[in-house]
Parts: sequence; structure tokens; C-alpha cells
Amino acid sequence: MEKKQFIHALQQAKKEAFAFSCNDFDVIISVGVLPSRHDEALLQALQNSDAKLVYLFSMEEASLIEKSAFFSRYEVGSEEGVFALLAKSFLLHVKMPHMIESYFEELDEGYLSAESNVGEEEIEVIEALYQKANKVLLLLGDDVIFHPRASHIAKLAGLIARYGKAHVMVVGATEADVSLNDSLEMMDEVADIKSFDGVVVYECPLKVGEKEGVLIGSSQFQMAAKVKENESIGVKIGEEVHACTFVKNETLKGVIGLMPCAKLGRAYPYHVVKIVK
Repeated sequence: MEKKQFIHALQQAKKEAFAFSCNDFDVIISVGVLPSRHDEALLQALQNSDAKLVYLFSMEEASLIEKSAFFSRYEVGSEEGVFALLAKSFLLHVKMPHMIESYFEELDEGYLSAESNVGEEEIEVIEALYQKANKVLLLLGDDVIFHPRASHIAKLAGLIARYGKAHVMVVGATEADVSLNDSLEMMDEVADIKSFDGVVVYECPLKVGEKEGVLIGSSQFQMAAKVKENESIGVKIGEEVHACTFVKNETLKGVIGLMPCAKLGRAYPYHVVKIVK
């Protein structure tokens, strides 16, 4: 989904619902973005902000862990479930149309919590930070925009902005991308969360001075992928094999490898891959 389409799907009637900087917020809830890869200026803004940061992602962003008031690692592919849990929690005591109240009443929170790895305790901590804040920023990254369920994620995030106290910032978007939309469409059932079992890599932008052809991972990823440091391997995504050298990075945590690319597709960046030797 294009950023402009995603912003339209947020169903916001006023431009004031959107923000284009991290300034003047009490709490920032970041979902689906790896700032050190996607936006260095954003990373610096988050590090310098006085806001309490809630950082939700599939991996630890080492540059933000100490800064974060709360960090939770969700399962790859579970962003829609995470937003459903957040929206229900934030809007529980807010007057909304009957169809939306009924939708949240029927939500299978047990399934979503178990499959997303964001449980009741995590949601309670995030809600407490949200409720105490006067101004909340919901920061949405490319993992959300290019998710297969992006249009419904946008509806859920849009409800938080419409009926709650959050402003929305779509990473990389400008005021020219804002498309106002006063409609309120029927909600969809949250899709079953797809399992990403196996060796998983995350396609991400190159850093300045970096070249393609490397696969970066932690010691845990190295064990899962059964590769050696500086080993030349092939990373098979679908029918295409990418020649890479494995580079171990001890600042990374978990079993997801980073695969920097010069040109990123407009698709969900996580892939279950096969390592070819």
C-alpha cells in the first residue's frame, strides 16, 4: 500500500489529526519502524525527545532500548493483532458508534495476545502510559504500511486518533500526502496471524557507505541459520537467490537477520528464507 493510500484509510476528517515531527508529545508509541535503518533523523529526534517512548517492534533497536519507557517485541506478521489490542484498550471507556463497541466486545483477545506475544500485562503498561498523557503520538512505520492487512491496520489506528487522544505520524510522509477521509467503514475480522517459522530475514535500507551483499545477524541468528562468520552463502527468497556474506553483530538480539538492500520493494519486508551453501 502507498503511504497516501494508507493515510486515506486512516479515516481522519481533520488535518490536525496528523503530526510531522516528534515535538510536544508526552508519549510516543512507535510501531513497525527500525529508525536506525529507515530514518536517521527520526532516530535522533526520538533520542532527543522528552516524551516517554513505547517501542513496539519485532527486534530490539539497540539505539532506543535505554531511551524507551517500555519495549515489547511482537511476533513477525502480528501487527494487525497488536493494533486491535491497543485500540480496544485505549478506547474501552470512550463513547463510540455501536458497531465499533460491538466489534471490540467480540474481539478474541486471548488468541491475539498469545499469537502476537503482546500479552495482557504489556497492554496494561502501555495503557497506563497512554491514559496519563495529554498528547500522544502514534508513530507508524513501513512494516505497517506494507503489511498484507495494511488497510485494516489503518482503520484500527484511525479509531485511536478519531476517538482517543492520539495524533498519527506516518514515517516518511509529508503534509502533501494527507488525504482527508470522513467515512467510517465497517471493521473487518482480524485475520489469523501467519506463522513465520524458520530462518527469517528483514530487508532494510542500506546505511551510508554500506554495500549490498551482507546478511547481518546475532549469535542467536547465526545458530538458527547454521552459518559461520564471514561465510559466503546464498539467501533464497522465493525463487531468487541472493549472494551474501554473513556478518555477526553482537548489538543485535533475537533470531531475525538484517539484509540491507539498495532498492526495497513495496512489500512486507520479512521473509522466511532458505540458506544455500
